[in-house]
Order: sequence, then structure tokens, then C-alpha cells
Amino acid sequence: MRNSLLTFTLILFSVYSFSQSCPTVASGTVTITTNPNTYYPGTQANVNTGATSITIGAAAVGTTPISTGDLVLIIQMQGAEFNSANSNSYGDGVAGGNGNGYLNNTNHVAGNMEYAVATNNVPLTGGTLNIGSGTSFAYQNSNYVSGTAGQYRYQVVRVSLYYNLTLGANISAPNWDGNTGGVLVLHAVHNLSFAGFTLNAAGAGFRGGGGRQLGGDGGANTDYRTSSNNDNNGAKGEGTAGVSRYINNNGVLLNTGNQGYPNGSNGRGAPGNAGGGGTDGNPSANDENSGGGGGGNGGGGGRGGNSWNSNLAVGGEPAATFAQRAANRVVMGGGGGSGTNNNGTGTPGTGFASSGAAGGGIVIVNAKFITSAGTINVNGADANNTVTNDASGGGGAGGSVLVLTTTGHSNVTVTANGGNGGTNTGGGVAHGPGGGGGGGVIYSNNTLNGSSSVNAGTAGTTAGAVTFGAANGANGILIQNSLTTVFPIRSNGCVVLPLTLVQFRVYKMNNDVVAEWTTEQEINFQQFEIERSADGSYFTKIGTITGRGGSIRTNYTYTDVNAADFGSKVYYRLKMIDRDGLNKYSAIELVRFDKKLLVNVRPTLLRQGDRIVVSAATNASTYQVRLFNTAGEEVYKNTMQSARLEIPTIGISKGIYILRIHNGEVSQSNKIVVQ
Repeated sequence: MRNSLLTFTLILFSVYSFSQSCPTVASGTVTITTNPNTYYPGTQANVNTGATSITIGAAAVGTTPISTGDLVLIIQMQGAEFNSANSNSYGDGVAGGNGNGYLNNTNHVAGNMEYAVATNNVPLTGGTLNIGSGTSFAYQNSNYVSGTAGQYRYQVVRVSLYYNLTLGANISAPNWDGNTGGVLVLHAVHNLSFAGFTLNAAGAGFRGGGGRQLGGDGGANTDYRTSSNNDNNGAKGEGTAGVSRYINNNGVLLNTGNQGYPNGSNGRGAPGNAGGGGTDGNPSANDENSGGGGGGNGGGGGRGGNSWNSNLAVGGEPAATFAQRAANRVVMGGGGGSGTNNNGTGTPGTGFASSGAAGGGIVIVNAKFITSAGTINVNGADANNTVTNDASGGGGAGGSVLVLTTTGHSNVTVTANGGNGGTNTGGGVAHGPGGGGGGGVIYSNNTLNGSSSVNAGTAGTTAGAVTFGAANGANGILIQNSLTTVFPIRSNGCVVLPLTLVQFRVYKMNNDVVAEWTTEQEINFQQFEIERSADGSYFTKIGTITGRGGSIRTNYTYTDVNAADFGSKVYYRLKMIDRDGLNKYSAIELVRFDKKLLVNVRPTLLRQGDRIVVSAATNASTYQVRLFNTAGEEVYKNTMQSARLEIPTIGISKGIYILRIHNGEVSQSNKIVVQ
């Protein structure tokens, strides 16, 4: 039986590839007082899996443009289909259900995300972003169209990298504006000091439905969706499946210009992880005010309160949970739906006080160590409590947090709580309060401070301090220590490892592939893993070699036996892992078995002083010819100037040599024995 061969050799070979610009110890400690990220909207309609370029628009927030070598986060913010039937199958399509949710099909892409490394400069005005490796996911940007889908949105976030990072103030994510924002990413390759400050994305997520004073129109009090052109019912919140026409845009009523959701953006049906708007108990007058439902994320939202007078349970449906949550797929908290309003009470007036509240955003922290106490806050916002005899809006859901470091987690308190539903006085008679927002999602690879929480928001109340059919949200998800999935999925992110990779290369040897690499300064280093792929995106480990350690130059070889059986194109990369568990990848190298060099080498067994003859079918002036001994030393190098090249062996010692011929795309290796 033939086995993979492990040998040691020295090959002095320079590898050029685009790689992350990594800060070093020399870059010291940087203190930041403002958000260092730059946010670009994804404007390309469809980015296919494996794409190496993406068209992005002008940066909405941030002053540092993307440069070659920069780390970027690509994240699909919205993208889901749902059933828009005017029945309790609204949302997930389940008859007899809660009238909420989404269709978990191949078009459900919200939350997909990955790191990539820019291989070109992109100005703040936008343009084409090229990345070093093909995307792991497809991304989509599209506006609302009639049918089953609201808008799809993704964004590209430039991530600043630091060696040691200290917070000098509270750092906030920009509020989500329908195209960018809602996300805060910090990446320190060594120490991160919170210095007692807070990373804040509270209320920065999906927006609540915008409340309006309406005088009534047609329709039934059983409707799950109605047009925003009608003068009744509350607006649905914003979430993974789209956005309503009327939105509570950071305290201002925003008309987005279209329905936003199929078949109407008002009414109690709750699309995606957004809360439903209230369906009025008497839509012809819009005067039996029912409350808006709470947004969802790790936990579902709470139902909006009942209608005044008729006491019907037609408040906004509770937002569904985001069931696909994982440490490599997270979303912002859903916005609450608005309550119905005909009297214009509350502050601000004209019905806006009945608006739903925004959910929390997303915070991602990557560091080796966290060295001081601090807070991460992605709570959903509370709904307005100044309404009197109108209905109230639903609370926003808690957002999502990823904390991935080696130590120091106990210094960090993370809160991803749902916001409370709106309370009203009812003018002395019960009107629908808002439902509570669901709790968010927290993932950490170690134990966080014990005060961390994903609590649900509570339902609002009305006259008599009763909830009047409004419900609390559900608690969210807090997972610590054991992560079944890891983000980033396929990271080119910067990790400072205690070694230097001098070179990594692969080449064919008949049907085998030989991988060779050279390192220096293997301090506190553990092992190498050799990975193989058929498409250059999804890799599988095929071998492990323990690091030899030490500060001297060290050389390794791994042979993948019968690699030609794996496919015509075979990709390889090297995963380097230190004793702290941190890892980094080499550049990806390709070997092709579908193309061969038409080059003949004779003889391969010869005496000292004989000549090795390399011949090609035609002139081969682009062929590089190199001869190496078993110590990895180059003893001959030349470029073929014609169809024939003779290599003298005078002065070459007896022994075994490897002759390598390369034309920039395909290589050939021959074993040469000098007797």
C-alpha cells in the first residue's frame, strides 16, 4: 500500500499572493473614540457563490476607504420569502398558525456572512471590490416586488485591524437605514481593552412600523394584510423579509415609497422576524385601537393588545424567531409593529407615538485577549409610552453578538434584551398596548460575565394596568463555551501567529501532488494541517504535521498520493495552528491535471559530466527550468530560449535531484539521479 510521504526539505521559493495587511507588535496600542468601520451598500443585483468581485455603492458611513489587503465583512441583512395570504397561514404558510414567520427555502438568505480580503482599492464613492478568494455564499440586492418577497439587502463593511486596541469612549454602530448600518465589528489580533466603555448597537437594528393618525377605510377586522394606501390599521415592522411603506426611522416617520411587503404593509400579519401592525377592531372608522406586535430574533415577539370596545384579539401578531441562528449566521432584532391610531394622541402627535420600536443591531468582536471590563449592548428599543386613548406599538427585539477570543470573556457583560411594548392610559378605557420584543442572540466561545442576558421585553399596559391581550416576548438564546459552528466560516482574517511562513507551494509528481513549505520562528506553535478542495472554496483536511519548533528556518514536505484521482483541478492550502488555538491560512495553490507540459527530459539516470536534455515540441521561451538537490538548494536555473535546452552536470555532485519546469500555469517535475 502506498501512503502519504512525510519528508523534510529546504526550498527557497518566494510566493506572491494577496493577503491581509496584518498589524504587528511594532504598531503598538491604538485608542479609538469613534466607530472605525466603513459601510458600503451592496448594489450588484446578484453575487454568485464563488464570486471574486462585487459592485458596491458609495459609503454611507465612515471616512476610511477600502485598500488592498483590508479585511471586509460581507453580510446579507435582509432576504426571505413568506406567504402573504390574508389568513392565519400568513408568514410561514402553515394553516391554523400564528400568522407570522417566513418560508425556509433556498431564497431564505438573511444572515449569511463571511470575511474576505480586498485585492484592490475602492474609494468612498464606491465601485468594484475584488477579493482574494471566491465568496462562500451568494448575495442579493433587490427592491420589493409583488409576489412572495420583500426587499433583499446586503452590505460590505470595512473592518479596521489593530494589534492592541483600547476603547477611549463608548463606540456605537450606525442605525440601520435600509441599506447599511446596524453592525459594529472590532478586530484586535492581540489585546482588546474595553476600559470600562460600551460597544453599543441598542436600537440600531430593524426599524419599527411607523404610526399614523388615520380616519378609517374599508376592509375587515380579520385582515392579516392591507394596503398602506388604505386609511386604517397599523404598519408592520421591518425585518429579515422586508420593510413597510411607513417606518419609524429613528424617531421620524419615513415613507419608503412603496408597499414594501407583498399584498400590503399594514395589518396584523408578521413577516420574517418583524412584528405585525394592529388590525383595527372597526377598520371603517379605525377607532377600536389594537396594539402592535413585538419584533423577534432569538426569541419570538409578543402579541399586540386587543381592540377597544369590541375586545377582539386582532393586535399585531408576534414576530417569529430566527430559527437559523448560529455562530456563523446572525441577524438584527426585528422591529415592532405600530398600533392603530385615530385620535393622534401621544408625543409626537399625528399618530406617530403609536409607532413600533427598533430592534438591536449586531456586534462582532474578534481578539486574542480581552484585558478589562466592559459592556456590549444590543438591546431592542422600548415603544412609546405617551399615548392616551389610542393603541401602542410593539417593542424591538434584542440584536445579536459574537464574542470570539481566547481569554477575558468574564470581563464582558453582554445584553441582548427585547424592548418593552408601549403602554397607554386608554383615556380611562382599555386600548391595545404593544407586545414585548423577543430576546436576542449571544454566542461566545468562553464564559461571559454572569450579568449577561437575553431577556424578553414585557408587554405594555393600558387603563387599569392590564395588558389587555398584549403578551411578553420570549427569551433569547445565550450560548457559551461550546460552539457547534464557528465564524468566520472561511476567514482570511488577520491572525498573528508565532511563526513566519516563508513559502508554500505545490507541484505535480506524476499522479501525486507534493506540498512544500518553509517557516521561521516557530515559537509556541502546534501543527500544520494540509487541506484540499475541488473548487477552491470548500476544503477538507487530508493531513497533519506537528511543528518542529525553534527559531531556525524549518522545511516541510507532504505528498498527496494519487491526487489526480480527486479531479482535474485540485486546490491546496495550509492551516497553521498555534498552541492557543489561533489559526491562519496560507494562500490557495492550484494544481492542474487537465493540462500537461509537452516537454521531454532525457536522460534521468546519468554520470557526472553528462548533459540533461530538455526538449519541447515548439519553442518554449517562457519555461523556467530549475534543479534542486535533496537539501532544497537550487543548483541550476535557466529559461528555455528554444525548443531544446542542455543542462551540464559538471561540478554537480553525485546524488538525487529534482528538475522542475514551469510555464506560469502548469509545472512538471522529474527525478534526476547523478551517479
